[in-house]
Amino acid sequence: MGVVERFESIVPIDNPSGQEARIREHIAEALCEFGLKDLSVDEAGNLFVRVPGNPEKDIIMLSAHMDSVPPCEGIVPVRDTRADRPIIRSEGRTILGADDKSGIAVALEIVERLAKKGFKENHPLELFFSTGEEVGLTGAKGFDMSQVRAKYCYVLDGEGRVGLIFNAGPSQENIQITCTGRASHAGMSPETGISAIQMGAALCAQLPSGRLASDLTCNIGVIQGGAAMNIVAPELHIRGEMRSHDEGKLAGLLETYRSGCQSVEERFAGGQVELKNVRRYNYFWVDPAHEVIQRAMQVGEQLKVAPQLAAMNIGSDAHILNQNQLPTVVLGMGFHYSHSLGEFIFCEELEQVCQMVELLVA
Repeated sequence: MGVVERFESIVPIDNPSGQEARIREHIAEALCEFGLKDLSVDEAGNLFVRVPGNPEKDIIMLSAHMDSVPPCEGIVPVRDTRADRPIIRSEGRTILGADDKSGIAVALEIVERLAKKGFKENHPLELFFSTGEEVGLTGAKGFDMSQVRAKYCYVLDGEGRVGLIFNAGPSQENIQITCTGRASHAGMSPETGISAIQMGAALCAQLPSGRLASDLTCNIGVIQGGAAMNIVAPELHIRGEMRSHDEGKLAGLLETYRSGCQSVEERFAGGQVELKNVRRYNYFWVDPAHEVIQRAMQVGEQLKVAPQLAAMNIGSDAHILNQNQLPTVVLGMGFHYSHSLGEFIFCEELEQVCQMVELLVA
């Protein structure tokens, strides 16, 4: 079984966030078949595995996450060979789940190849398969880093072509705004009420959103409120997020939002607007001179896949691993349009990523 066939065999396994048990069992069974016994599952559901190798070589960690975003149940993979470069996609009713079943497939394929060689000359490995990556990196946040002996880590979870090496990621703030008005009968006494919906509309109209700079984005994603059509809405909840590679810009945007809330509160006398923010994860950056990057660049050049450093604007387990002092970069896996029904992965690039990782740990 090659890595493409292995990926196709994993794709149909249902794995919504919080329901990773089936795919975790699949991974554990495969690793046991390859002769590994040092497997452990923690309270967060993460699977941690030690792979033997040459004790004279540095220990390297490989990481992938076990959950996928919905709709990820009942996935049917389709190998589409009509174009010049064959791809794998879903039949159209679900995502494909290459984010991150491609990473799982590569990790398992690598271990099988090393097992056939007797785990003699390869770098010893630590494999970290996390839960809840798609819902706030919860598995990585609950992972006990004290057990890690690896010198650095490659996260097999990057959207984009093979050869991309993501060495930076943004900070993210989640925001929740509560507009509190005053309920009244919409037909009998609307003038005595204060509409939280009108407050929220006025607020959203003045708040910046979208791509505000090359390294600053913001999105208002959820608005919920109101009680009934004949009641002046007493409460409205607005939820959104902000991301940036620049802490100063992020702080400035947050202050702009606070000022906007205050101005709306003043405009709607008697109403209240409260903003709460929660930091989801912190910015990370790995020095291009670090060995974790230099080795990946060298291997990429060897395979002629045009290695290139890049910054990503999404959350990744790499955020948490770097935050815990484990130098970590994310490798491009050859999949595109993740989190959508149009998600696909190039068969050729999946094989190239596998070759790249095999050389990194050989």
